[in-house]
Amino acid sequence: MRLLVRNGTLVTENGLVEADVLCVDGVIGAIYEHGREVEADESIDAAGKLIFPGFIDPHVHSRDPGNTHKETFQRSTLGALCGGLTTILEMPNAVPAVSTAEIFAERRAQHEEVAWVDFGLWGLALGPENDEEIPKMFEAGAVGVKFFWGYALDKETKSLIYNFAAAPPESLLLPPENGEVLKMFATAARTGGVLAAHCEDRHVLASSAAALGHPIRTYDDLLAARPAVAEAVSIAVGAQFARATSCRFHVVHMASEEGATVVREAQAAGIPVTAETCPQYLTLTADDAEELGPLMKVYPPVRHKSDQDTLWKAIQEGSIASIGSDHAPHLVAEKMAGFEDAPAGGLGVETIVPLLVDAMVTGKITPERLAEVLSTSTASIYGIYPRKGSLQLGTDADMTIVDPTGTTVIRNEDMHALNPVTTWDGWELRGSVDASIIRGKVAMRDGSPVGERRGIFIPAAHTARIEDAAEVAPVGAS
Repeated sequence: MRLLVRNGTLVTENGLVEADVLCVDGVIGAIYEHGREVEADESIDAAGKLIFPGFIDPHVHSRDPGNTHKETFQRSTLGALCGGLTTILEMPNAVPAVSTAEIFAERRAQHEEVAWVDFGLWGLALGPENDEEIPKMFEAGAVGVKFFWGYALDKETKSLIYNFAAAPPESLLLPPENGEVLKMFATAARTGGVLAAHCEDRHVLASSAAALGHPIRTYDDLLAARPAVAEAVSIAVGAQFARATSCRFHVVHMASEEGATVVREAQAAGIPVTAETCPQYLTLTADDAEELGPLMKVYPPVRHKSDQDTLWKAIQEGSIASIGSDHAPHLVAEKMAGFEDAPAGGLGVETIVPLLVDAMVTGKITPERLAEVLSTSTASIYGIYPRKGSLQLGTDADMTIVDPTGTTVIRNEDMHALNPVTTWDGWELRGSVDASIIRGKVAMRDGSPVGERRGIFIPAAHTARIEDAAEVAPVGAS
């Protein structure tokens, strides 16, 4: 199969390049100057369009298996495809959670049967509960392991407990204490893989909720109960653990100015810390809660315009290396239960690309930087570069074709999610996604799938750094 994408502008690590791309049997076979006669079975005229390395969403919770009344992997990957993504990385906290290499293999097989886009898999880090499984999951191809610093988990299923103060204590698996987290960092460091964390300190959260003195009734209450310092404290502790162990530490869904400051300072000190943020933090502020209500409740919460401005600056300057949707659907009835009881999370996998394309067209981010945070540097963090995230010869021929002169309107009725209600319903955006190519075949045009689903599992290939990983002495040892 030979597919020629002609007359477009390639967005590469080295800038914009006017060139044609020939895809041969699923990989990039050649790159030519415009106008050259090339034999192909099919061609796409991309005149006036930007050709990006296929976009990647590294932060997706498809709820499958275990909570498929909220979402399914088939639905989330179809939405990803129609929204302009070519690869997603699936988070580990379905039921049962991906906390062992055995469950990892089972989840891979389940998802390969229904995937519309290519996918990688995360593993779940639980501290002493599964420390010995972390190397095994990386060996099986995990893109990273994640732990939830601010959440308790159900002891039996390992699913998230959103309000663990109200749950029976005997049913809870509390977040690991810092001594156990330090050991987790050391274990991950010896594999060369990335350790990521939901960064909110549970002790700060508990004291803040207690200081509030009443249930969370308003969005201001929510912000008071989950202050930005909870995020900054966990990031700072994680950065020091990364310094001590040489572990690659990744902060997911960073939401605050305080958190971004800690990340920037750690990076300036040479500590191996990277960070991700999400479209909700880049497009919404606390002022939107009056209209959206608990529908926009996420953890960490959306904060203020000053936080948003700082996050955009961090993207532009490079201290934020990746953007993910944190797609985490719930039933609409659950989301409208009020700020106290509504679970955190919402749709995102189908809207992340249109929202960021609009940001590019309106000047908040350059095409080159968009290619980095939504493709190249994201793929590099998770050990799938250059197979994914590049337009290099011999790599998977994944491309997202963007028309900067187009328009997009986000509508609930167009969403492919099982519960299609988004916080961006009715938003009119500049720019549009014309088509997506996955491994040399057109997979989506104008928001609709083309042909049969063909997503496959993409294993990560982290480079082990055992010689750089410091052994951590037990707490109190000299």
